[in-house]
Amino acid sequence: MKWIQSSTLVGIACGIGAAVGAPAVVAQDVAPLFEQVPAVLYETFNGTTSGFDDYFEMLVEKYTGTGGTPWAIYRENAKTSYRITVLPEGLESLLPIQRARGTSFQDFSEAQVALWNAGWGTRQVSVYNAAPAMSVVPDGFSIDDIRALPYNRTFVYYLKWDQAGAFRAALRERSALDREAGLGSNFILTAWNGGIGTQAQVVMVRISAESRAADAGPNSDARRAARTSYREEWGRLNQVMNDAAWRIERHDQTRIARLSYSP
Repeated sequence: MKWIQSSTLVGIACGIGAAVGAPAVVAQDVAPLFEQVPAVLYETFNGTTSGFDDYFEMLVEKYTGTGGTPWAIYRENAKTSYRITVLPEGLESLLPIQRARGTSFQDFSEAQVALWNAGWGTRQVSVYNAAPAMSVVPDGFSIDDIRALPYNRTFVYYLKWDQAGAFRAALRERSALDREAGLGSNFILTAWNGGIGTQAQVVMVRISAESRAADAGPNSDARRAARTSYREEWGRLNQVMNDAAWRIERHDQTRIARLSYSP
């Protein structure tokens, strides 16, 4: 993976400009979630310590009542966590959010700076753009609904250059089959195209549920039953997706409410 400092990411955003924001979508064609969250700033923290929780608890307290941009903290294990921040205007939101965070950091006390320095080893910063056509969500699904589903079974597909189109076409078709089968309530899947800070041709797929047990238990049973009539085609499309990737990562992530901020 390419590791980028946040200052570098801001510089890239300045150079590219607003024209490279998330692809435009027609409002009536997508769920409210994708209107509210056309893109996200995705930070991966590796080598996290107990100071990570202390830092974000401090940050939540600092931002409470300020009306700042919301973020969610997800934990994979004791050493790996993620912060996902809404970019409400796509890439155009990146520069003001990063500048605001930089300004806030200048007001940190020595103790608060020490938490920043001690909370983790490395941090990767990247941007992902929403892909509604490759997603499966119910009509009317919003950011509040996704917050109510703290568990995320996340797959990151690193695509072969000549197979990226085939992958996206297969995922669009697979998701269309699931939507037609009414799977939105038992299979919340959001897809995201990698942007700044990711390797070329990356797609992230997030399957959200109330818990890992719900995803593996009743939700899985409902999905299996709903796919009976098109199981063979679903499997074929899934194989196309797997064959189109040179690498597939799985990350089981759970949202930590006390470390997350919502105005």
